[in-house]
Amino acid sequence: MKVIWVLENIEKNENFYSQLNILMLLASVSLWKRNHREDECIFFGDDITIDFLDRLKVLDLWDTIKPIPNPRKINKSVFWASSKIQVLASVEDPVIIMDNDTHIYKPIKHLLDPDTVYVCNYEVGKGYYPMSADKYVQQLTYKNRWKSQSVNVSFLHLPDPDFTKRYAELSLQMMEEFTAINAPNPQYLIFAEQLLLRHLLDKEEIPYKSIIYTYWDCKAWEWGEDHDQGLWPLVESEQYFKHYGPLKSWIKDSKADQNYDREILHLKNCINLPNLDYSLFKKR
Repeated sequence: MKVIWVLENIEKNENFYSQLNILMLLASVSLWKRNHREDECIFFGDDITIDFLDRLKVLDLWDTIKPIPNPRKINKSVFWASSKIQVLASVEDPVIIMDNDTHIYKPIKHLLDPDTVYVCNYEVGKGYYPMSADKYVQQLTYKNRWKSQSVNVSFLHLPDPDFTKRYAELSLQMMEEFTAINAPNPQYLIFAEQLLLRHLLDKEEIPYKSIIYTYWDCKAWEWGEDHDQGLWPLVESEQYFKHYGPLKSWIKDSKADQNYDREILHLKNCINLPNLDYSLFKKR
């Protein structure tokens, strides 16, 4: 299986690389390789990021290093995750693609149906996602009566490369169209990335399940009820799987029950690279 990570420095300067975010990336690939040694781990990055990771002497954590393909006319400050979709538009094989803050603590690949799409979790998006009445959505070339159900794409198992490319090309088209009409914020990123994916899966009747079978309520910003189309409920999933997501901002500020120094120590233990040069990136 090809397993993919993507990082693009959208700020084009090295202040972009924080200690927390880089350690999460390195821990993500380290944990996957520890549990799935047979897979080809692939990193896609821009020139600045590949050079930075080379100076850190960590590129050998991946089996293959590639530049981000398919440059598009997309506003990266709004559509900051579009490089991941650019990569998916180029795949020729079944793939797993993970966000850099997604960590897999135990072997899970044997639990995945090889013909089923897997996402991180299902989302209740009512009152959160832009819908058909939105003035920017109305200007898209692709017309649909949008529903508010979505999926979180921090983990994706995509077994059919033809579907993957159809999804990615339409997603990139939407991002380009949103860019051309100055869509103002990343709500339109997740519309073109997450809401669109759920729509296409339903429309084409493609089987899909989630890793975590607890709904995330986007507007309430909390976990909700369970469903029966996934691997684990939220609490049980934590021994196998973690997507940090918005928790990162709490960790940086040591808010609530989060502690920055404790998390950094945990990540260093996951990576086990005692000679890593921490002076190359800013602390937070």
